[in-house]
Amino acid sequence: MKKKGLHSLAIALTAAVAFSAGSIPAVWTSSNASVKEGEVLQEGANLTVTESMQTTENKKQAPTEKLPELAPVQSGQGLPTVMASPLAEKVSLLEGGIYETAKDYEKCKSEGRYTRGDCFAPVNVEMSWTAEEGAQYYTVKLATNKELTNAVSYVTFDTALSIPDLFMGEQYYYQIIVKYADKTVKSRIFEFQTEHLPRTIYLEGVSNTRDAGGYYTVDGQYRIRQGMVYRGGKLEGITAAAKEKALKVYGFKTDLDLRAEATASPLGDTVNFVNVSGPYYVGSTGIDSQEDSSKGPWKGTYRDALLTEIRTFAKPENYPIYAHCSLGRDRTGTIIFLINALCGVGEMDLYMDYELSFFSEVGCMDGQTATNMVNGAITFLYNYIKNYGKGTLQENTEKFMLDIGISQADIDSIRNILLEEVQK
Repeated sequence: MKKKGLHSLAIALTAAVAFSAGSIPAVWTSSNASVKEGEVLQEGANLTVTESMQTTENKKQAPTEKLPELAPVQSGQGLPTVMASPLAEKVSLLEGGIYETAKDYEKCKSEGRYTRGDCFAPVNVEMSWTAEEGAQYYTVKLATNKELTNAVSYVTFDTALSIPDLFMGEQYYYQIIVKYADKTVKSRIFEFQTEHLPRTIYLEGVSNTRDAGGYYTVDGQYRIRQGMVYRGGKLEGITAAAKEKALKVYGFKTDLDLRAEATASPLGDTVNFVNVSGPYYVGSTGIDSQEDSSKGPWKGTYRDALLTEIRTFAKPENYPIYAHCSLGRDRTGTIIFLINALCGVGEMDLYMDYELSFFSEVGCMDGQTATNMVNGAITFLYNYIKNYGKGTLQENTEKFMLDIGISQADIDSIRNILLEEVQK
């Protein structure tokens, strides 16, 4: 395996929500038990089973009050064993054409694999286990370290658990704790790893949604943090459930709208709404343009809009950021390209991140093809930055930003926020 590039490297995923380790989701579903989305129990919390979590067959035995502490079981003969899956294997969170394209990326190889519809919804990790009969309920602890010190606990009456929104390229550890009337049995620690591919997300009513992070720098020493910058299409069609997910699971703090068509964010007034008429690619409407881009509530030039966009990424309080235009491809693709290039992401990963838009409905809405846009507009942008100075792509991106008026402090801030050191 090569040492550089997302398509050939591990991506470190840190997750969708809100606990300190950041790489385990706050929502889950159980295949049979009627559990409300969001019934997640943080490590160390009192475990409470609600009426909504009970199925008909287990109502008699399932407690409805606070559950007792789960005491460890000593090893020894005669104790029941618990076996679980996945077990020491790599789990893909993508499938179909987008998986085939991303696993060994080459430019324009998506042609013939996308259907002009949304076809990159992420795949959940499906856990299942077997244990001695008579269990009252099960607790699953999921963590990113063997000691389970950063674990999130899930309670279910079923012997299966479906977990969405895990990060790609992450090593996970989990343990099944079985509560019987007269004993508590703990399994050994199981583990699995998510494959090293881009991370897509699902928001009902919104197209072309994915995490813009996880890419490694060219030198392999850093990677873009995940769960920090999301990209996609317009938000006007977002459902109430998806809005709640965007705010509570992915934790969106800023709606960076590059269209200058709306006067308020569909996510509500709890998010920071940044509204500009942003540049796309190069030319009269591109990053090199100083022509007027005034539109709707936005008054200013394409250069003014670009400065506002970049400075939005320099403020820690703005994260996580959802950056979008209408399709999530052109204006969005331009700013994500610049931010990731500034952080040191390499050519093939920059192209792949752009080309994935064609696996969405809106990414193909205007009839364009991946071949036309990859060989055309995004290559013009890439060549403009590549030839802007005499340094690397990262150095030339920095030089471009400095020349248009971005401060070194803002550039340093963006890198400090988005880059994490790779653990050797």
